[in-house]
Amino acid sequence: MLPWTRKINFSKKNLIISIILVIFCIPFISQVVLAQGVDVANDPIGVNAVDNANIALSGVDIRTVIVRIINTLLGLLGLVAVGLILYAGFTIMTAGGDEAKVDKGRKVMINAVIGLVIILSAFAIVRFITGRLFGDSSFDPGLENNGPGSPEFTYFSGSGSLGTVIRDHYPFRDQTEVARNSAIVVTFNVPIEPATVAINSNNTCWNSDKTGPTNVCNFEGSIPYYGDCYLDGNNNMLCDTLNKANVKIDTSDNISKETAGINATVVLSYDEDKNVHNAVFRAVDYLGSPSQNVDYTVKLLGGITLPKSTQSIFSGYYEQFYTWNFQTGTNLDLSPPYVSNVSPAGGTTATKDRIIQINFNEAIDPTTVQGVLSSNGQFDNILVNTTLNGVNNLQEGTWKISNGYKTVEFIPKDSCGVNSCGDVKYCLKLSCATTGCSQVFSSLIRTGAPTGNPNAPFEVRPFSGVYDLAFNGLDNLENNPSAGNSYNLTKPPIVSTNGSTKNIVDSEKNPDNYHWSFNIENKVDREAPYIISVNPVIEGESVVGNTPVNINFSKQLLFNSIGDIAIKEYPEHVCEDAAVNTSTPCSMGNPLASLWFANFADNVNDKTKVTVVHREFGPNGLDLYYFASIPYTLKDANQNCFYPGYGPKDKNQECHLEYNSVGKVTSMINCVAVTGDDSRNDTGCVYSNPNTTSDVPSCLNILQSPGVSKSNYTSQIGQ
Repeated sequence: MLPWTRKINFSKKNLIISIILVIFCIPFISQVVLAQGVDVANDPIGVNAVDNANIALSGVDIRTVIVRIINTLLGLLGLVAVGLILYAGFTIMTAGGDEAKVDKGRKVMINAVIGLVIILSAFAIVRFITGRLFGDSSFDPGLENNGPGSPEFTYFSGSGSLGTVIRDHYPFRDQTEVARNSAIVVTFNVPIEPATVAINSNNTCWNSDKTGPTNVCNFEGSIPYYGDCYLDGNNNMLCDTLNKANVKIDTSDNISKETAGINATVVLSYDEDKNVHNAVFRAVDYLGSPSQNVDYTVKLLGGITLPKSTQSIFSGYYEQFYTWNFQTGTNLDLSPPYVSNVSPAGGTTATKDRIIQINFNEAIDPTTVQGVLSSNGQFDNILVNTTLNGVNNLQEGTWKISNGYKTVEFIPKDSCGVNSCGDVKYCLKLSCATTGCSQVFSSLIRTGAPTGNPNAPFEVRPFSGVYDLAFNGLDNLENNPSAGNSYNLTKPPIVSTNGSTKNIVDSEKNPDNYHWSFNIENKVDREAPYIISVNPVIEGESVVGNTPVNINFSKQLLFNSIGDIAIKEYPEHVCEDAAVNTSTPCSMGNPLASLWFANFADNVNDKTKVTVVHREFGPNGLDLYYFASIPYTLKDANQNCFYPGYGPKDKNQECHLEYNSVGKVTSMINCVAVTGDDSRNDTGCVYSNPNTTSDVPSCLNILQSPGVSKSNYTSQIGQ
């Protein structure tokens, strides 16, 4: 009998031991292999993974490259160890009672198991060390969703909370040439616990009537005040400092280190309910370098909570953080901001439910323009006055900032009815009661007080008036001297009349304060805004990924309400590389982050165009669908909500409506018909189907279905 044809004598005991060892080892070895990003089915020896890493040309961090090489070698060694275990098991099982062969097989198996333990230990040590190197214990260079990965996918990484948790921030994502002396601003969609972003390092407290901070904290019931500054006896400005445990700001090279986080001060803006939505972070030292551009990263972490709560503001969202990058230039911002336009414009007439709007040419420090305007409050940087019964009267209300920190809007305090959604309308107070009568109103913006710094002619003292994010005071360009002369900033002294600093007097109307007057009519506007057109057009195909979405409305909008406009992506969180590797969704790959988007508005010819910028549509060639939805909470400048929600029915034509005097539609051209009685639901979905209900949830449910949105990706995953 030839040797290879002889009968094999299996030992049940040896067989069971071998099978258990092999089964036990396979998960560990597969984990090592998968950690390299190798598609075992299509690329069993990892050629594609090495090629995608593009080691020579990618510009990937050298630490990442080294770790990938080490992990690849460990993975190969692990495969060798498993092969030896299989060989040892086979030797034992086929020994046929030959003790020498059994002994040889046992020795090989013992040595292979020892080697495997060493390999697995080495793998664990490498993971630990790389976690320390990259400042994240969960970092794994082989898993794209945990750190730097293949260059073709890293562009799409990052969180998608902008438009959901985070309403706005400055600098904006990927903004370049940011001034080195600029502040960093974040606006949250939800109120936050101040202590989670600021440390009360100046040891101030709320005063006893809760109207503001005081440096006296020894009275009964003292409550710390987070996010303020004050002058000490030596005229030094003492400010609260950044809570670097939850807010990290640093160069992109340093942001992942355990010691990441520049030193910065924090000023918080409290609303009428003592809630915080706006935070201004200002670096103690200038950002960047005077000789080269520097990349920065901001991380807002899950430790930021709701007020008086341990619940993270990111609770319930796909990503439990928010991060973005920007790049500083080499220069300081020494130029003043100015008013680009106002509404109602000077000399024009508007109805009494009209919101007063101020648009600046650049981002303004929100703590200087946002606040409650009242007779006994502290805010007096922007005034609204009229004459009531022969007496100069302050109009009370609230100034709110929006639109990338370039727009502030005044919402009066006095209610005057409801709109079509059932929301309260607020109106400016008139002394005349006859329908159609009007009277003159005026508004004054106070610039900051100059420091007298000869190297920065527009630099102003903190909290002395309106200024931009680099402490440049508001400047009236018309009052600047002709070319060739020195520019300067002049703030008139604030005049107190009858003990109040909130009356507009002639001496404050120039030179660098901004003043204008307009007429308000005793009448309300009841025409609801509607969508005239959308671009990219409805049901458009092959849209370029970075194309902004432009939505043109029939009227001027309340800019503070445009943040609720949303772009939906379908399907969500698919694998980034699905268009290249068309296998089923990656269980261990890199899911696409939530779609981030931000809304900006411009007034053109008494109408508003909203521009939605966003993460790239269909990245890496993915065939995905996108839907713009407009909530009923969107309002125009007369506080009329977007209900009924009319929008264009045909992609090639604009929607046009006509209203009568009481706001009822009398004619409609190419607009989606809106029916229903529930104002919360019966709103326009830009991509609404005229044959179905047009409420946003129903519209999106219909559109986000495989039968309608037949993307390549959905067909791959069998949805």
